Amino acid sequence: MSIIFRGVLVYFLLSLATMALLYGNLERAVYEAVVTGTDNVTILTEIGFWIAPLLVFSLVIVGWRILRSRLAAMIVVVVSTVFLHMGFAFFKNAIPELIPYHADPVLAAADRWLHAGVDPWRIFHDWLPPEWGRRLVVVYLMIWMIPALTFPVLLMVFDRNHDRVSRYVWLYFCSWIVLGNVWALAGSSVGPVYYDRLLGGDRFQDLMAALQASGITQSPIGLIQEALWRRFEGGMIELGLGISAFPSMHVAIAALTALYLTERSRWLAPVGVVFLGVIFFMSVYTGYHYALDGYFSIAAVLLGNRLLVRHQNRASQARMMQSIAA
Repeated sequence: MSIIFRGVLVYFLLSLATMALLYGNLERAVYEAVVTGTDNVTILTEIGFWIAPLLVFSLVIVGWRILRSRLAAMIVVVVSTVFLHMGFAFFKNAIPELIPYHADPVLAAADRWLHAGVDPWRIFHDWLPPEWGRRLVVVYLMIWMIPALTFPVLLMVFDRNHDRVSRYVWLYFCSWIVLGNVWALAGSSVGPVYYDRLLGGDRFQDLMAALQASGITQSPIGLIQEALWRRFEGGMIELGLGISAFPSMHVAIAALTALYLTERSRWLAPVGVVFLGVIFFMSVYTGYHYALDGYFSIAAVLLGNRLLVRHQNRASQARMMQSIAA
């Protein structure tokens, strides 16, 4: 875990330096980092109250001695998670400054081609009544925050399998940095809901009308979308308000959660699959993402897990051979 902490700390400092250079305002960047770090700790504390009964239950299932032995590593993971999300927010804000948004036409065309000439948002709005769309906003905004911010900590509390915990912790941190920053930079894009504002025209005029009719525009998601665009137009430093469509981190974290639950138990697998389905559905329904953003995120998480499994198997075989040789 110390390797992860050092890596995340370097990542955070690089992101901070990047923002300071781009905006020429180190003091404001540091101030935003302090504010965002405080907000993240507050959110983690609030989530802690919600999952407190599960933590108490874990004392019975896992045992106090095991939890106590992992306490230091848990603290490292919590601190690393806070720095991760601060660095992620910094870098996400910097994306259009480093590489201007350019990939939307390609993503929109590919999305329509993949779905037989129909934009996926049309299919989803035809499937789901507007009142259900408004209800699922809670899952997309609030429920998703639990694994997004606490996934590695929950792993260390509830899972006794050291190799599995290590693999998924690495997968979690790498997903945020590689998918959320590196690939987001390569595929710099704003998503369907901002397409016409960025490029002009009326390519997604019907989507905006559908969001208005379904009440999404008036929901918390609609308010956040407007705040994101105002920040982009104003060029302000305001962490957590960066626009990046490809790939979808909402879907990536949901896929990570579903994969883990499926690996843990066949009884938990349906919960994970439903959660992933809802998050993917809402990412397209709300106009935040092209369906391709979600497909790519799911494939990347599955590939990342497979590579980590292969690495762990090779390391295990190497240790076995060393033991035999000894």
